[in-house]
Amino acid sequence: MRQTFSSLNFQFWKLNKPLQNHASLLSGSLRSMSRSEKVKAGGKPIKLPPSIFASWKAVIDDYTQANPKEEFTPLVVALTRLVDCSNDSWEQQAACLKKATQALNDKRSNINKDQIVRVVEPIVSSGYFAAAENLSRRHFIPLVEACSRHTSETNFTKLYRQYISLDTEHEASVAQRALTISATLEFGYGKRTALDALRETLVFLVTALDRSIQQIGETTALIDRMADILYVIKTLHALLSRHTAHAQPIFAKIQNPNQDDPDTQLVAKLLDALLTICTDTEVYVRDCSQVAGMTIAAMINMAPDADFARDLLLEWFFTTKEKRSILGVSPKPALIGDSGWTDRDVPMLSIVKGLVSGIRTEVLLSKCPSNLQFIPVLKEFHPLENLHEILFFSGSYFCSKADLQSSSKVAAFESMATWLAECKSIMQACNGDAQTMKAVSAVFQPNIVDKLVHYVWDHWDDPVDVIQHKVKAIFEVTLQVVEIKAAYFKENEAYQEFLQKLLNNLIDMDWHRKVKYALLNILVPKLGTDAFLQVEPRFIWKCLRAMDSLILSTQITALLLAFLNQRIAETIPGLQTIKGQNIKLSENAETKVPIQQWTDLWAGPVLRGLTSPSELLRKNVSNFILQPVFKICPQSFWTLMEKLQADYHSNSEFDKELRLHAFIAVLKVGRSLDIVSAEAYTLDKSNSCTRKISVDTLKLAIYHLDPQVRLDVLGLMCESRKAISPITKTEMDILRQFIPLNMNCTSPEFRQTFCTHISRLLFRLRGILYAQYRNYKSSIAYLNQLGKEDPADKKQAHARADADKALDSIENGKQFLYWLIHHIETSLYPGASYQRVATALKLLNHLIKIFGVTELPVPEGFSDQPDFPFQVPVGTPQLSKVLIDTLMNPFDFNRMQAFEILSQFPNPLPGVESRQDAQQLLRWGLDNVVSTRAGESDSGAMVFRLIFTKYVKELGYDLYPERDVKQKAAATVELAPVVFTDRLLDLLGKQVAAAKSNLLLAAQQHPMHGTLLALQYIFRELDYRHPAVRTRLNEWKKIHARALSMVNSVCDVVMDVLSNPSPEGNVPSSFREMEEAIDDLIDECGEEGDEDNSTGPKHQVILSCCWRAVKEASALLEVIVSRAPVGPENAGVISFADLKNSGALLRTLLTTVRHRGAFSAVYPAYVSLNVRLLDSPDPSTATLPAEWLEENLASITSSNISITRRSAGLPLCILAIISSERSSKKTMLDTTMKRLLLLANQEPPPDADQRIDMPQVHAYNIMRTIFMDAKLATAVLGYASDGFSLAISGFSSSSWAIRNCAVMLFSTLLQRTFGTKKTKDEHSAVNKLTGREFFTRYPQLHPYLLEQLTIAVDQLLAKSTATSTVHPGLYPILTLLSRLHPSVMDGTDQVTAMAPFVPLVTSCAVSAIFKTREMAARALVPLIPSSELVQTVLMLLDVPNVATQNEIHGRLLQVQFLLRGHLYHSGLRDNLFDFIKRVPPAMLATVMCAEMISRVTYALLLDIISEFFFDCSWVSSDRDQGIIEELTLAAKESFEPLQKRVLDQCREGIMAVTDARAVVVGGYLARRSMAQILVQDALKKGDVSSVVYLLEDVDYEVRLVSMELLKKHSSYGMKGIDELQQRLLIKTYKGESNLNCFVLAAKFLLALKIDFSQVPFARDEYWDRLVDQFISSRSQAVTESVLPLLGSLLAQIFEDDNTDKNWVNQCIALWSKYVVANSNKEITLTLREAAAESIRFMAMHIFESEKTIKVRLTLTQLLQDDDIDIRNSMAEIVSKALQLSAPVHSERATELVYINLSKSQQHLEELSSSLLDVLLGEVDLQTTCDTELASVKALFAKENPNIYKEDMIDTQWAYVVLDILEARYSSAALSRSISKIAENIKYLQALLKRTSVDVMIRGPYGVTSRQAVFLAVYRALLAVILVYNYLEQRENIGQYLQLTKELEDTVQRISQDTLHPVLSQLVFDVSSKIDTFLRRYGNPKHQTMFLLAPDSRDS
Repeated sequence: MRQTFSSLNFQFWKLNKPLQNHASLLSGSLRSMSRSEKVKAGGKPIKLPPSIFASWKAVIDDYTQANPKEEFTPLVVALTRLVDCSNDSWEQQAACLKKATQALNDKRSNINKDQIVRVVEPIVSSGYFAAAENLSRRHFIPLVEACSRHTSETNFTKLYRQYISLDTEHEASVAQRALTISATLEFGYGKRTALDALRETLVFLVTALDRSIQQIGETTALIDRMADILYVIKTLHALLSRHTAHAQPIFAKIQNPNQDDPDTQLVAKLLDALLTICTDTEVYVRDCSQVAGMTIAAMINMAPDADFARDLLLEWFFTTKEKRSILGVSPKPALIGDSGWTDRDVPMLSIVKGLVSGIRTEVLLSKCPSNLQFIPVLKEFHPLENLHEILFFSGSYFCSKADLQSSSKVAAFESMATWLAECKSIMQACNGDAQTMKAVSAVFQPNIVDKLVHYVWDHWDDPVDVIQHKVKAIFEVTLQVVEIKAAYFKENEAYQEFLQKLLNNLIDMDWHRKVKYALLNILVPKLGTDAFLQVEPRFIWKCLRAMDSLILSTQITALLLAFLNQRIAETIPGLQTIKGQNIKLSENAETKVPIQQWTDLWAGPVLRGLTSPSELLRKNVSNFILQPVFKICPQSFWTLMEKLQADYHSNSEFDKELRLHAFIAVLKVGRSLDIVSAEAYTLDKSNSCTRKISVDTLKLAIYHLDPQVRLDVLGLMCESRKAISPITKTEMDILRQFIPLNMNCTSPEFRQTFCTHISRLLFRLRGILYAQYRNYKSSIAYLNQLGKEDPADKKQAHARADADKALDSIENGKQFLYWLIHHIETSLYPGASYQRVATALKLLNHLIKIFGVTELPVPEGFSDQPDFPFQVPVGTPQLSKVLIDTLMNPFDFNRMQAFEILSQFPNPLPGVESRQDAQQLLRWGLDNVVSTRAGESDSGAMVFRLIFTKYVKELGYDLYPERDVKQKAAATVELAPVVFTDRLLDLLGKQVAAAKSNLLLAAQQHPMHGTLLALQYIFRELDYRHPAVRTRLNEWKKIHARALSMVNSVCDVVMDVLSNPSPEGNVPSSFREMEEAIDDLIDECGEEGDEDNSTGPKHQVILSCCWRAVKEASALLEVIVSRAPVGPENAGVISFADLKNSGALLRTLLTTVRHRGAFSAVYPAYVSLNVRLLDSPDPSTATLPAEWLEENLASITSSNISITRRSAGLPLCILAIISSERSSKKTMLDTTMKRLLLLANQEPPPDADQRIDMPQVHAYNIMRTIFMDAKLATAVLGYASDGFSLAISGFSSSSWAIRNCAVMLFSTLLQRTFGTKKTKDEHSAVNKLTGREFFTRYPQLHPYLLEQLTIAVDQLLAKSTATSTVHPGLYPILTLLSRLHPSVMDGTDQVTAMAPFVPLVTSCAVSAIFKTREMAARALVPLIPSSELVQTVLMLLDVPNVATQNEIHGRLLQVQFLLRGHLYHSGLRDNLFDFIKRVPPAMLATVMCAEMISRVTYALLLDIISEFFFDCSWVSSDRDQGIIEELTLAAKESFEPLQKRVLDQCREGIMAVTDARAVVVGGYLARRSMAQILVQDALKKGDVSSVVYLLEDVDYEVRLVSMELLKKHSSYGMKGIDELQQRLLIKTYKGESNLNCFVLAAKFLLALKIDFSQVPFARDEYWDRLVDQFISSRSQAVTESVLPLLGSLLAQIFEDDNTDKNWVNQCIALWSKYVVANSNKEITLTLREAAAESIRFMAMHIFESEKTIKVRLTLTQLLQDDDIDIRNSMAEIVSKALQLSAPVHSERATELVYINLSKSQQHLEELSSSLLDVLLGEVDLQTTCDTELASVKALFAKENPNIYKEDMIDTQWAYVVLDILEARYSSAALSRSISKIAENIKYLQALLKRTSVDVMIRGPYGVTSRQAVFLAVYRALLAVILVYNYLEQRENIGQYLQLTKELEDTVQRISQDTLHPVLSQLVFDVSSKIDTFLRRYGNPKHQTMFLLAPDSRDS
């Protein structure tokens, strides 16, 4: 029985009305499945039913009463314990059964036969049949087997017969009993019992099957009946196929049926049932029909006469002969007729699949009669010799059908794989029998083998993933069968040629095709590695290079490992690979050289990959390749390390700058495998040992610019093969340096990997701490045992040392954990960036999972908690409050993370224990919930969720969500959640009432969306199974009813604004009309709503309020309808009527609302509702979605529906229903698509009103939405052909609206069929499919496209329309063809052949429209195989004499695209030499006719010659060096005449004098192309002096192309470079008429060392001119090009020691001013990039000159720019300027710049002033607080242009640098700011005093929880600390004494409870600084001397 229980997928939909009601019930797991093993694959078995224990107890009691003095044996004792376990878990029950089995097998125990017969056997037999599933039943089998050996008569036989009796009622379902029978057949005694009662068993199974089929219409039990049918058939199949000898006497009667024979009647009854199941695929799921087909085959297979079986099968299923019947049973026409073969679910497939796997060889190979008339499907394959061939071609027919449903397609390919496997088995078992071999192998002709191989090519990338595995199996077995055939018929040479051809084709295939690697993997053992290396010597490197695609990496890895393992088997003596086992190489004298050769084979390519410029390639090679090869050969690790270190300073093929990447990657893998240990780290910088790793190298890596290097070094620190491998102090120190600067990385992938590594480290650390504490206790116990300490005792000293070492390790781990927790806590400060907070929360989450909150979780594998040396301080009040504060983070992900962490904290939360605290936090949440800003209201709702979860639900706190509202308290703790929710609904009710009376005022002051979200969270937190909810079900029902009512009210209030139907009917207005409607609302609101405009424009306020209300109301409705229990009035929380009413509301919203944000938010709720309805057991409810769908489809054609804007929510309304259908058949989808296609294909009437949406438009829009849906991606592909046909036809519609829709539908279909773009270039090979693949998937499109293209081309060629409009269908067809690409396996199949398109596409060259000619050229490329390239090019170049200029141009375009599409292919060789030999003469002939063609055409001709005959980059395109040299040599000789002639023409053409007044069409294009060729020739010769004059050409296009080529390819060593530079200087000095030319000239000069000796102006004049251009230019492009040029020029000025220093300083000041001004975050990205580029040129001088202070400060801002490219660019610049050995990342570079600033010796006042501005901020503390505490805020806050940057970093560094500078220099700026700083502290104290009452109303830490306030206070406190660090160095200290005393008093009055912990620490530091100052210069105070009188404490 091949199909396991796990393959069951009960999904179907029946169109019949009775079944349609409950078809969706089969979407999930069946109810009966819950009682079987598949129920929960991998889950625990179900415990025994309670009812059986009473009967067991009676058995034991009866025996005890009869034998009161007899002791029970251990076996019976164990069963007695089982009897007492009726209420215990299955694990405990199973333990008793295991004990019984052990006692039975224990030879030492006594065997009491009487007890076995009278006690054991009755218990185990009844237990076997009482077990609910086979997983629990199997525990009884050993006991049943043992009992059967002690007695001949058992209860088991009796119980079995009772179990299968149809006359008695039984608790077990039919499916359970079928499974039990199947299990019984699996063990000896059970099999004997079942076979002894074979007829009774068959009668039970057949009768049960028949009854289940009859009951299938009872929809309430539909799932159960389908399960019964499936398992009965499976059991029957197992019985017939495995026990043929026993069943044959009954089933052999099929050959000679006797109407009166009961056995024959039984057989006929079964056969009829099975044929019914196979036929009616609309009712029975695929699994049922497949197993039924297999069972039919097993029945017919038991006919004694092979000819009878053959003839019956042929007659019934494959011929047109009249069908015989067996007792009136024969196949139904629906099965064997055309529909059985052609429908999408192909019923005959189940029969064919069953026959393939079930018919014996004798029948399969029996020769067919010659006079057979086969059915139409098989006629084309005539003659058919035997049933074996018939089944093959039947399977082939199914595999070739493109319109099969997904499950049918899988079954078709599975059938073919099974057929091939059967072939292989027959051939292997025939023992060389010639007749059998000939009969079996006759099918395998070359064309058939080719067809089988093409299955893999055509279907590997099929959207149905499992198809890939099926076609792979087909390929593998095909090769095996062909190999067996070749060996038998002595055709090995042909077989090897076949394999070699396959290999060549696969190697030639694009290296980014997935199918390539899987098939090469199969060929490796068949051909050997030498064959691969002969075809492609760089095979390993080319495979590795393709790993720049993540989706290919696993398959490439599998191939390379297979290749390397095969190489080991071939080259290393005495070592053979064993499949499934890992190889490990060990060196000895014999194997050393082969192992080294094996390592060298892959080491070079791997190192090349690890040092590749592609980050993804480096990463994938590291992740996928290194570990497996190091496991095979650990010595290869050191080989790679030696290569990387030995060549570090030499010139090798590896990129020196990327050596560190490879070094760390290799080291990381070696460390994870314990090839290298932590002891290998050394601090010795002079160490030269390659087996020691310098810590300095690791430090380079932790700060490296490349994030992957940083991750690798982190992995190196965190990973180890041994779980308790010690973490050294060095590793912990490196981690402390690594973590802080990598918390803010913007890459999600980096953060994910970062947290994963830290999680592994923490897990390791916990294990280490457990182990070390255990060792410590063991050592201490040993010392205590020894007694008195004896210094001379070595054992004692050793034990003491071990204890100390363990204690040190524990202390190191403890300190690291404490540091990590503190760092996480401080990283959550208000205002921290999203990525820092997200990383901190993830780390905290990992830490909690490993170390717990208040106590450690019990480690896996431990029953009790082992001793741990200390408690990790996670659940502290401080951290708890910080996390609560994080709930106000503006990012939803962070809020959710914080909530999940807080959910793991104890109740109540530490630090917020009292009801008053919780109420105050709730007030804080309320203030945000009612905010108009979405971010604040979302945060407030999350606070409500936390309070409800932790305090209301868990603790029963009676809290009030409204302010100053006194309501009746909750009566009991259980009622608290109900009352709280009811109060929140009261709040919502008031908001709705306000909106009804005045929508504007409500939007400004009483928004609803926050309250709705809070309610949504609360309903999400409800556990409907919890006793607290179930006991208050009536109360909760009222709450739910009220919530549903409120949702309706909210939607009613806002509906007018969002829909606004016009008076004429349900035709929505435009958005302009929506705005007018809002104007009316504003007018109606009266003056009350006009009070305040501070919240934002009124239109925005109202519209935002309305659509957000609908969004949150829909989400609340979704939560309720998807989670709340549904049932009749007294059973569920909500009723079916509620679901129906909710559906009506959601449908109304989707079909009337026009705001996209609103109806898009409604869609998920409607999906959830439909899923719930389709799963409903209530028939009337389950049919609602189908009824709604019908209504929606019917409404499309009604005259009163018009929604505009792509049909608004109507497509989503329909999509929500059909995507909710869980059945694999997707019947509603099929019905919908057919109706939509029918409707869309109707041509609109000529007089249709274009202003009203036509039904066709809605149909197009709905289909487009369906095709876009990812959920239906696979199911909808069957309609892609029809969709393409519709879209292409729609291009020709007379209606603009339909044409517009057709364009959008066509675009959607392209994306759906070709997949999303993997690269930006849509014409790249990776974004294409081969023509064969495409037309195999969509064969209907081939004739359609051919027909439509013929029509379009005929119209194009018609003389009357040659210059008129193009056929509308031409563009989409050409676009579609252009997305294909040639395949190395393209065949000549009529369905997939591309040749018929070629003449049609080439004919498009005559079009008068350029775009048509270009698209035709693109489309031609995939139609021409490379073998026909040269011939096609020659044909196109052979231009007829009568050809028009358009045709000549079109032909040349086609030549150009053909050459681009083919010549660069790396697999070509012979075709290239053919091209070099034959094409140049034809091109030369065309060139000779240059005067006869237009200038536009001539320009194109020159472009082709330039690219393919001058540039010739295609020659070296990824080819072996030898081939490149041959091609270069051949091209040089063959191209010379053409090149010479063209160069002469170009020189003449460029120099020709033309009349300026004469306009030559395309003349500038021709001259541009001429210039391009001349420059190419000059560059090739290394002399550009001959083309410099082109820079002054009259045509700017000539100047532009000349500069572009020269800039790209010129170098300093070329002749004429000085003259070129001179021209560029003059051009930028005197000006250039064309802006692009000027910009390019300026950029060109950046690459040159400017020399002014040959120009008529000096350097200072040039500088002034550039500055003038920079200031005066209105063009941003000029500014962007001049700014870098100023930097380049200034760098050269700097290096000239003879330049006037004053002038240099002026230049520096001016340049600094421009750079600083253009580095601001408000400036455009391109200007900031220009500033960064300018800085790059000055980088080496910025840190040398003290005059660049402001630029260095600007560096810190650019290093924190919002754009990652600017950050990385600046990090490279800083690294280079500071002469670092490796580039550092931007965070580290920022620190280095600030460190450099702290070392400044000059301009300190300027620096101090600038840093003080940073420290104090732009806005003072009071202004910041006033703004933040304002009661009214704008609806949309101004967004920070740089969300990456954290001002705290600059603030802290400003303080650090100022602190260092103040030690050397007293800043006047700081002195001037002291009074202001003091005022800030006084204001802070007053502010905190004012807000100290009920602190938590404003957050856990009051006002300091707010981001802006926190930062302002932080700055103020830091400034005070800075002042008092060096106040004593200032003059007139006495004047500060009084101020200090005032500050002391102020600071002492600051309440610590009102401050964030970070600020609280600063206040403590301020207090300490002030106290120190007063001790020295004032009167010391002794406030801690609490026993003294207060006045005595002041001395």
